[in-house]
Amino acid sequence: MLGGGEETAARKLIEVFMHFNKVNWNQQQVDLKQKHSELRLLVVIKRMDIIAKDGVKVSDLSKFLRVTSPTVTQMLNRLEEMGLIARKEDPKDRRAVRVSLTEEGELTAKKALQGFMDRMNGLADYLGDEDTEQLIRLLKKTTSYFEQMNQSDSGGDD
Repeated sequence: MLGGGEETAARKLIEVFMHFNKVNWNQQQVDLKQKHSELRLLVVIKRMDIIAKDGVKVSDLSKFLRVTSPTVTQMLNRLEEMGLIARKEDPKDRRAVRVSLTEEGELTAKKALQGFMDRMNGLADYLGDEDTEQLIRLLKKTTSYFEQMNQSDSGGDD
């Protein structure tokens, strides 16, 4: 427990969030060599490229993932070394680079997404329909609360 006497609702929430953060609920599959962050990036590229169709800009990946471009670039370097992504110059903007998945990258992203879906389906089965719907409702409400708090903290500039 976090110090102090009484078990307030806030303390219970903090403890549950801390425990949830430590649980490896997004563990990658054993046969995949990539880190969770790299697998997530592959899946994001796959999803965003469905819309873009000619590769995804590094800056768009950075914005979507809410990390700096150098952070994304570092992960892309590793994924490129593994043969999972390809980069090409943007024909409309020579300063920009577009990223797309290779065949191996497509397969890896598909495996990662399927593994995650299997875990979420397992959770839904474990919880049952009623608890799953309640969890979804509460997580949406929680997300909304923190988005509102973040907006008011930043003065609405995001």
